[in-house]
Amino acid sequence: MKRLWLRPNRLFLQNDHLFMRILLFSKTLLLLFILLASTNALHAQQPEYTISGYVTDSANGEVVIGAIVSAPGTAKGTATNVYGFYSLTLPAGEYTLVCNYFGFAPQKIPVKLSQNVTRDVKLVSASAVTKVVEIVADRNQEQVKSTQTSAISIPVDQIRSIPTIGGETDVIKVMQLMPGVKRGGEGQNAMFVRGGNGDDNLILLDEAVVYNVSHLFGFFSVFNNDALKDVTMYKGGFPAQYGGRISSVMDIRMKDGDQQSFRASGGIGLLSSHLTLQGPIIKDKCSFLLSGRRSYIDRVFKLAYGGRNVLPYYFYDANLKVNYTLSDKDRLFVSGYIGDDVLKASVQNDSGAFFSGGFKLGNFTSTVRWNHVYNAKLFSNISLIHTRFRYDVEASIPGNTFLTKSRIADFGGKADYSYFKDPDHTFRYGMQFTTHIFRPNVVSTSGEISDFLRSDEGKKIYTHEMGFYGNYEAQLDSLWRVAGGMRLSVLISPGKTYVSPEPRASATWNFKENQSLKFSYARMTQYVHLVSSSSVALPTDLWYPVTKAVKPIYSDQVAAGYNFNFRKLKTMITVEGYYKWMQNLIEYREGAVLILNNNYEDELVSGKGRAYGFEFFAQRTEGKLTGWIGYTLSWSTRQFDALNQGKEFFARYDRRHDFSIVGSWEITKRITFAAVWVFSTGQRFTPITGNFLMPNSSLTSVDVLPIYADKNSIQLPSAHRLDVNFVFKSREDRKWMIWQGEWSVGAYNLYNRAQPYKIEVAEDGNGGFKYQAKGLFGFIPSVAYNFKF
Repeated sequence: MKRLWLRPNRLFLQNDHLFMRILLFSKTLLLLFILLASTNALHAQQPEYTISGYVTDSANGEVVIGAIVSAPGTAKGTATNVYGFYSLTLPAGEYTLVCNYFGFAPQKIPVKLSQNVTRDVKLVSASAVTKVVEIVADRNQEQVKSTQTSAISIPVDQIRSIPTIGGETDVIKVMQLMPGVKRGGEGQNAMFVRGGNGDDNLILLDEAVVYNVSHLFGFFSVFNNDALKDVTMYKGGFPAQYGGRISSVMDIRMKDGDQQSFRASGGIGLLSSHLTLQGPIIKDKCSFLLSGRRSYIDRVFKLAYGGRNVLPYYFYDANLKVNYTLSDKDRLFVSGYIGDDVLKASVQNDSGAFFSGGFKLGNFTSTVRWNHVYNAKLFSNISLIHTRFRYDVEASIPGNTFLTKSRIADFGGKADYSYFKDPDHTFRYGMQFTTHIFRPNVVSTSGEISDFLRSDEGKKIYTHEMGFYGNYEAQLDSLWRVAGGMRLSVLISPGKTYVSPEPRASATWNFKENQSLKFSYARMTQYVHLVSSSSVALPTDLWYPVTKAVKPIYSDQVAAGYNFNFRKLKTMITVEGYYKWMQNLIEYREGAVLILNNNYEDELVSGKGRAYGFEFFAQRTEGKLTGWIGYTLSWSTRQFDALNQGKEFFARYDRRHDFSIVGSWEITKRITFAAVWVFSTGQRFTPITGNFLMPNSSLTSVDVLPIYADKNSIQLPSAHRLDVNFVFKSREDRKWMIWQGEWSVGAYNLYNRAQPYKIEVAEDGNGGFKYQAKGLFGFIPSVAYNFKF
């Protein structure tokens, strides 16, 4: 593979069809853009000019994502992109524009458009309820008009009071409360979105892929809430710039760092503590953010057991970001993350150490981004990205040592361009390139163990993934808005090259001012697989590439939805239905050995799947009472020729009903109460219906062999629970007080109802056997103290 990349001419000579497809795609896309732009130009009847700039928070200089800039009386408006940039083109004249965003007072922008104008907007925190009402109405109305379907966007500040296990805010667990997103086992961070598997989700932190999102075997996520600014999840209708996974995209953005003044915030909980520092390096020009978190489970158990290392485990995270405003047109961002889970255990006897071992696994990501404004209508972002996930498992006893490792590393870059022709026509295009380096199953042994488990350096596998995309969005008339795009993904792997066109299309019919119907179609391709033999996140979970033998996964999804901005209740209501086809899904054979097996491809089988259902979501983000209600009715099936006698069966996490109620009530300015109630039908398993006797091969005894029913034909019992949390804030009306603190007191599973986690076989008292569902957690209290200054 290395020689191929050092000799690109040979690569393209051997893959002329690939080169021609990319060339044809690029020419067609360029021709389409020129044609559309020319057609629109013919309709121009009077001079038009553009106002553009950045929207920021006046208190700290953070860019505001999704702020609405509109021209009252014209029905024209736009939203800031993920970098806080906006561009609005209007006929020549005088206007008073309005900029709105949740939690901020509307900002009026008087402007005379006789030429292109650059105007940055600084929003001030809202203080009056009437102002907040106006903000929410505009944001909800923008959602009604948008062509985007199946998306959820949540500013991180809005979820701080939501109760979670251990009392620590967790964006992954908050997303599990959304319709269409099913959780794994109790307390787990795995997400199964619209019938997909846990590895079918693309999770990005400042544009870098995060391969492992869990600490403590899945009970905590790797994301430190204090370092985050915005989270958006796409479950369908995927924008053309995203690719690489078939089920969902979660785009997480870190804070940029306060450009005005130095600030610190942190918290102390029962299981971990965190601290965040941010401030200006050069005021209004350059700032930094540094955030860290560490658990002290090891310290707590050591103290409780008189100094003995009963549970020598801990995890930590660290985030760093620096941003620099080079000029009015250029901004530079450098961000990084590192986090690890560490277990170091030892057992001693009278003669000394008898056993020692443990594991270390974690992520590292780094991103360098350059934002450039070419002119009032053309914006670009260029990024260089590196990410890595690795684990090491080691053990030793006298005379023997064992070490196994696995690695995946990505090196890549991307270029994204946005051309805002006018409020009715927007073009987005770009490309991405990533080199994946896989090194699974590295083994090192010494001593007698090496006689049957030999050392193996592991084979490095290189794959090269590319993506080219273009998207055009247009307002056809007062009722219809449409978007169409194409993504061409390419994978060059050992022995084979894959090319996959991925069309995207969506449309919105705004048949009433505050109501609309939406439709979307998206095709996605996935070139990596996570191979795991457990439902719990373990250090031995392995990422494998698509090769000649293991094919890419393909998914086609159609969705239709109804959106209603219920202004009297200040609530946004969304009802969606979807149907999804999946091809080349991967499962492992019964009894397969996946770990320490370089011939893992022989243990995998390929099949297909379907998923369909309906989702209801009602969200209120303004007032003293906020929150949402979510409900999912869904089906998810699989079909593998080599499993279940070739018959279609339900997926393991096929849960017919999922229901969640999330509420936060601001009792006073200093006291907030939040509660979460969830209900779900149980996950599925394959039951044993009987046993039969068979003589062994030597005819010396009889083996008892189980008889299984159809795969995943039985469900665990349904489960529900109630979580609550109270937040008590310190007084903020004393101007001389720099320190602000708050106590968070809550409970997970308040009424102590067991949540089915696994199945055990027990005697039924009549000479037979029965299944018993075992729970994992009961009532868990939590208390935490958070502060800022």
